[in-house]
Amino acid sequence: MTTQRLRCSQDWGGGLLKALALPDGAFKLYVWLRLHARIDTGSIEIGQLELARVLNKAPGTIRANLKILVSANVCQVNFGHNPHAPGWIQIMDDYWPYERADSPTEEDPELRAYLDRIQELLGERACVRSPLSAADDLLAREWHARGVSLERIGQAVLMGCGRKYVSWRNGAPRVPIGSLRYFEAVLAELAKQPAPPPEYWDYTRQKIERMEKLWRTDQRSEDPTVVGGGGGGDPSEFKHRNGGLR
Repeated sequence: MTTQRLRCSQDWGGGLLKALALPDGAFKLYVWLRLHARIDTGSIEIGQLELARVLNKAPGTIRANLKILVSANVCQVNFGHNPHAPGWIQIMDDYWPYERADSPTEEDPELRAYLDRIQELLGERACVRSPLSAADDLLAREWHARGVSLERIGQAVLMGCGRKYVSWRNGAPRVPIGSLRYFEAVLAELAKQPAPPPEYWDYTRQKIERMEKLWRTDQRSEDPTVVGGGGGGDPSEFKHRNGGLR
């Protein structure tokens, strides 16, 4: 996995020091963007409403602070008319400490296909919130470097989401999965146990799809908070033991 280098060993805090001159709200937004942008590009894809939600700010406040950052040449943005749709924000060189990738086209096609497929697997599940963060992108690249197969990741997504749905149906809050790291513990569990028969995954998928219909139509929760962290609950229906799932 490629590690991005600082453009100057003494320059990591340079952009932060310059940004201290910004108004408080714009500065905090810049710090959040700097922590979540892709290290290899200094950019992030996210919708304005999603940005407002994760920062617990009004959409109008987010738009105003983005205008300040653009006018101060801290970043450049590209958003469409739909506030729900993902847009694009890139931090400018004076405020971004890392070397950027020379060109997105230089990325390994196999790696790109791997990352795209993970995004597709997650997008198929109703309980996973998107877009995923830069940290998720880096974790997926780490899995690729470790040789974690897409088949195994797909199984971990099914198991993790299955547990999420069962936990919800048993009375837990309707809280979407908001981090790829949620599935890390499930991957480790799968690696330690004998593989279940292929037909079990077909059964699991069918069961999940039935629960997803209930999840999508449920109106009890208006604005759930995103979950990061570990492997979710441990409902017995989706526990991996002795070569199978129960």
